[in-house]
Amino acid sequence: MKIFPFRDGSTFATFRKLAEEVSKEIQSLDNEYVLKASQTELEEYYIKKVTIKPLILHADQYYIENQTGTKIDASHDFNRVLFSGEHVIIQGTRLDIAIPFEGESDLWKIRASTFSLGGYPKIEVRDDLIVLNISFPDDSADPERLKSEINSDIQSLADAVRNLNCDVKNHNSTAPQTVKSAIQRKRQLAEATIGAVSALGIPMKRRDKPLTFVVPTKWRESPTRRPKVPTETYKPEPVLEEAEYQHILEVIRSMSLVIERSPAAFTFLDEEAIRTHFLLQLNGHYEGSATGETFNASGKTDILIRVDNRNIFIAECKFWRGSKSFNEAVDQLLSYLSWRDTKCALLTFNKNKDSTAVRQKMHEVIEKRPEHRKTIFSNPHGDARYVFIKESDPGREIIITTQLYDIPVVDK
Repeated sequence: MKIFPFRDGSTFATFRKLAEEVSKEIQSLDNEYVLKASQTELEEYYIKKVTIKPLILHADQYYIENQTGTKIDASHDFNRVLFSGEHVIIQGTRLDIAIPFEGESDLWKIRASTFSLGGYPKIEVRDDLIVLNISFPDDSADPERLKSEINSDIQSLADAVRNLNCDVKNHNSTAPQTVKSAIQRKRQLAEATIGAVSALGIPMKRRDKPLTFVVPTKWRESPTRRPKVPTETYKPEPVLEEAEYQHILEVIRSMSLVIERSPAAFTFLDEEAIRTHFLLQLNGHYEGSATGETFNASGKTDILIRVDNRNIFIAECKFWRGSKSFNEAVDQLLSYLSWRDTKCALLTFNKNKDSTAVRQKMHEVIEKRPEHRKTIFSNPHGDARYVFIKESDPGREIIITTQLYDIPVVDK
C-alpha cells in the first residue's frame, strides 16, 4: 500500500499514548503476581515493550527494483508546445526505487516534531524496504535530471528519518523511568492491599560506639512472556535494608586498608583465617540481640546473617584460582541462598599481580551465568554488582557484590 509518509499524527501524541497504555497494563497486574515477580525482570519486560526501535534508512543502498512502461499526462508540460486545454498522454517509463531500512515500519506514518512543509514523496512500505516511483517521458529522458530527482527524494526522506529519530531517542531516554515509577507505584499499592511488611527490613542494632579493631602483628587463632513467579501464595519475608547492605559492604571494604597496613599478618593466612578478620570487623559494628554477634561463621569460608534459621546475607571468601574455581564459588554461594531480595557478597583474595585482569575475568564469569539478569555496575578497578535469579526460584532476586582483595606475596 502506498502512503504519503509522516502525515498520520505526531510523535508526541503517539509516544505518550504508548507510555500510558503500558502504565495502565502495569496497574492492571494482579497484586500477588507483582509482589512475587522479580522487579528487575518486570522492568526489563515493560521497558522493552515501551521502547521504540528507531528507523535506519540505508540511503546509500538504493537500487532499481523494477522498470516498466507507463502513460504520462503531459498536458501541463511547459516544455511542450500545446494548444490551450489540449489533453496529451505520451509514452513514458516508471522506475521503482527500493531503499532498505530497519526499525519500526509504523514510524513511516508519524510526523516528527520537526518536519518539512514541502511534503515528502509517496512511498510503498514493506517489511524492510520502502519503494518510491520516478516517471519520465521516453522522448525527453535526461539521466542527470533523473538522478538529481531521485537523490532529492531520498534526501528528503533521510532528513525526515533523522528528525523522527531525535523524537524516538528522547522517548526512549525517558520511557524506562516511566516504567520503573509505574511498577514502584503498583508494588506499593499491592503491599498496602495485601498488608505486606517486607519493606520494614530485619532489625539490626548498631553499637553506639564501634569496637576498636587493632591489627595484629602476626596471626593469632580466634575463638525472561512476563517473568515467571513462584506458584505458592505470596508471603511477606524479611529483607536486608539497602542502607545496611551498603554499610556492611563498606565495613568489609575497609579491610583493604587493614591488609595494606599490615601485609605480613596476611601473607600466609588461608581463607578461613582471613575470613575471621572480616568477622571481627563486622561484629565491631553490629550487636546481636542474644549472642552479641550478628555475623557468624558457617563452614570454612562464609560469613552470614541468619533469621529463623535461614540465611539473609552471605559473604563467601575464596582465593582466586582461575575462572573455573571462581565459577564453582558462585555455585556454592547460590546454594546457600533462600529468601527473596537476598543480598550477598563474594570476596576474592588475589595473589596475582594483575588485579585488573582478574576483575575482568570475574566479570566475564558472572555475566555468562544463566542466573545473571542485570549488571548494576562493574568498576574495572573496584567492586561490581549484579542481579541473579535462579531458574528453580523464579521471581526471587539475588544481589551479588563482588570484591577483590590483593593479598601480599613474599618474594622467594
